[in-house]
Amino acid sequence: MRKRVIIEEPYCRACIANGTVPPRRSVVADHIRPKAEGGGSEHENYQGLCWPCSKAKTAKESARARRRNAS
Repeated sequence: MRKRVIIEEPYCRACIANGTVPPRRSVVADHIRPKAEGGGSEHENYQGLCWPCSKAKTAKESARARRRNAS
């Protein structure tokens, strides 16, 4: 799936959305909705991200998980 996503989305979807010029190359096939939050492994739930955007998204998801677990 990673190879397919990177081929279909060679540039980071988050960079494009944030207006990063030029957008960085995708290197990660990321789950849009994390599996821990009910996301699945279907193709529609994947997006291509660069390493910095993937790292930032993962940090936000981890913070949400910690808040959920603290409740």
